[in-house]
Amino acid sequence: MTTAAPVPPSPLAFRIFLGGQSVSLIGDGLAILAIPLLVLQVSGSPYAAVLAAIPRTVGYLLVGLPAGALVDRLNPRNVMLAMDAVRFGVFVTFALLAATSQLHVPVILALAFVAAGAGVFFETALTVAVRDLVEEERLVRTNSLLEAANQGAQIIGPGLVGVLSALWGLQVALLVNASTFAVSFATVLHVLRGRGRTSRTPSAPLPAALRGVARDLAEGFRCLRSLRVVLVVTCLQASANLFLAVGYLLVFYLRDTLHFGASAVSTVVAAGGAGGVLGAVVAFRLGGRVRHEVLITLSAACMGITLAAQGLATSLVPLLLLNLLMSASAVTAVVIIRSLRQRAVPRELLGRVSATARVSALAASPVGALAGGALTTLNHGNPRPVFVVAGVLSVLTTAAAWTFGLRTGAHRPPGTERRSTASGTPLTDNSEPREAP
Repeated sequence: MTTAAPVPPSPLAFRIFLGGQSVSLIGDGLAILAIPLLVLQVSGSPYAAVLAAIPRTVGYLLVGLPAGALVDRLNPRNVMLAMDAVRFGVFVTFALLAATSQLHVPVILALAFVAAGAGVFFETALTVAVRDLVEEERLVRTNSLLEAANQGAQIIGPGLVGVLSALWGLQVALLVNASTFAVSFATVLHVLRGRGRTSRTPSAPLPAALRGVARDLAEGFRCLRSLRVVLVVTCLQASANLFLAVGYLLVFYLRDTLHFGASAVSTVVAAGGAGGVLGAVVAFRLGGRVRHEVLITLSAACMGITLAAQGLATSLVPLLLLNLLMSASAVTAVVIIRSLRQRAVPRELLGRVSATARVSALAASPVGALAGGALTTLNHGNPRPVFVVAGVLSVLTTAAAWTFGLRTGAHRPPGTERRSTASGTPLTDNSEPREAP
């Protein structure tokens, strides 16, 4: 299907858009700590605080697939605006109820799941909007900048909540959180007006869109199966998450096995956040120069190697560097995979294919975490062999993905295609016509 080329925004408008999304991501980072703190303030129960920390993952598993199908039926700009409004309303409600002492744990959890579900719809719509807004050769750079902001927000957000709560109280932190979504709303409303297909895509009536969800999801699955590289990458993501979920044991390993103090544990964990920013920079620098399948394979292999090495390391500096390198590799892979999907998947199917891939990857994480915990328990509380075995298995699945799908992939960095002299058609290394996005 031939689609209109994106209408790029002016440099200033593009910076405004990225700035608005960066502010919105800081709001997500604020929520990481604000909601569990709110639960503790109301109940004092650590168990309830743990429950409040998981709505994002569970929300994606619950609404990720229908979100993808609905975003493909609706105008992504309108979806982003609506979800920003929902999240703004949720955090204003939090602040008002907290100020009047009307909050209860079930209410907090219910609102947290609403905010998480809105975040899922927003992220899916953002993937489509970036595809509409940005020329192909700028996809990796745009995704890298957004992911760098995301990683930075996960470092800045919790710290900002602590500062605001200490100075003015948790209610102020919640209002600041709400304001970040108002900023995002304003920038989306301004920048995406009249830009590319995002502004011109008519929304189907919501009842009709809901009735067609099952059929749309089936079509998305068929598309995923038909795009071999995208399918192999999705399977690689799921298997990597399965094995790398052992990393949830890192704090236990550092504290209970190696007997590190709290400051040392915090330093190693913080290195992971810095590694995430580094990974976005690596993707930004290399995404336009190195074939995407090669970058994905190298990043996935590096994650497996560093995971295995963590099980062998016993001192602070190597563990700090390994955690930094693992996070950097993971974020590099995420950025390149997202860009590859945006280029390879037909635009009208991008929402549901992206959501299907993400749900598949996320669903593997709790399975891997539970398995890692059970195996560590069976090994008398020693997670070191679990780290090593999981890392080795991750490397082996990466090698299989390279052998059976990524080695012959057709996605060269934008701008590096060689053209046939007869028709000007972009050709890949194996001289087969490249599939249009």
